[in-house]
Amino acid sequence: MCDRIKELFCKLGPEMGKKPPDSDSKTNWLNPLCFYVFGTLSFFNQEMLFTASEDILSGRKLPTATILVCFVTPLMITKILAPWFIQKIPYLVKACYVALCMTLGLVLIVFVEDLRIKLVGIALNAMATGASEVVFLGLTSYYPQVCISAFVAGTGMASLISPLYYTGVTTWSCVSPKTAILIAIPLPVLFLVFYAVLDKDYIANGSHSSPKEHTEVEYTMVGSTSDTTDQIATVPQKIPCGEKLRISWRILPFIIPLFLSFFAEYLTNSAVITTIAFPDSQVMPRDHFLYYSLSYRIGKFVGRSYLFIFACLPPDAMDILKCDRTWVFAALEIAHLLFFLFESWYHFVWYIWIIISLCSTLGLVAGMIVLHSPHAVARHVEPEEREFALGLLTVGNAVGGFVAGLLGLFVEPYLSEKCVEHFSASKEFCFTRHRNMTGWESNIHC
Repeated sequence: MCDRIKELFCKLGPEMGKKPPDSDSKTNWLNPLCFYVFGTLSFFNQEMLFTASEDILSGRKLPTATILVCFVTPLMITKILAPWFIQKIPYLVKACYVALCMTLGLVLIVFVEDLRIKLVGIALNAMATGASEVVFLGLTSYYPQVCISAFVAGTGMASLISPLYYTGVTTWSCVSPKTAILIAIPLPVLFLVFYAVLDKDYIANGSHSSPKEHTEVEYTMVGSTSDTTDQIATVPQKIPCGEKLRISWRILPFIIPLFLSFFAEYLTNSAVITTIAFPDSQVMPRDHFLYYSLSYRIGKFVGRSYLFIFACLPPDAMDILKCDRTWVFAALEIAHLLFFLFESWYHFVWYIWIIISLCSTLGLVAGMIVLHSPHAVARHVEPEEREFALGLLTVGNAVGGFVAGLLGLFVEPYLSEKCVEHFSASKEFCFTRHRNMTGWESNIHC
């Protein structure tokens, strides 16, 4: 392992003209591990910043959706534009861009007090997250399909460890929100470390080779635990713009459910559950949001990871677990949103644990649609079309989050006002945020 790392650090770029290697013990586990880490790092900052949104805005009357809008707007623009040209840029340059934007964004959030600059830092992280998802999810098209499951499972791991880390150090210990984010600043460097470790012989004859080398090459990985389809990796070709438009139309039935799903879950998390709290729960209003968020992201971790966990099963069993009807998950997400809206309006639920449990099922379904959509797209397009199709697929969740953020700017204040009218005696529980700015610089529990 050490020899492999040293060798690849001295040769970060792949040599052209090499054929993909035969299967060996290192290749079988090293590449999925790298994609797992890519997925985790891609979404770690996003999940942390969403969980910390109430602390970043503590003492201010801005809607929670302000953070969401500042994040998903550049995220959406990046995901819409990047798939059309990003294949022309070397992967090492793309990895450096992602790491730099994430690091700089966290530095601005932590060390600059002006809220407008903090929002710029959030936007930089959004650009990096969007580019990272397009880049590394597209990169899986060069590798066996188990790497898709590994990448999506990594995003699920980020949904677990990021809010667990932030909630733990700011609620169960005496670390301030500002310090908690400060500690995470060096993490994006791991993008470069694991890109160095990644076996790049698979992309040696890929999109950055000379025109003569743009021929479809198929090879089989002996001993893979995936099915026959997963064992074949095809070198994607350059696709004309007109062909890209045709591919976009073909995968639209998978983009629309992603849009609806992300609209429902982002509106719920940024504008609806922030107005639901329980005075008799012995939990501070600010901590309600953290527990809701943690529960939601635990569910998302399970939903995004279970295919990767069961990758050792026989191919027939894995086929049973896969689902192409992703609209079912979107319908369940909308049902959750409607329930939370009625709860915020009428307050008919008396126990906090009911809301926490429903947040976890919201995350579970949200994770499942993100997991199954790339697999469904990969089965419905040609192998040479996968890199572009998988990159463009992420437009659905970006646009859904953007629309939810804009609507949330109006929904949250309206629901909060209605809550105050009904529960004037405990109106501080109508908004899950600390009332002054000390909640950012210091820990309110200590």
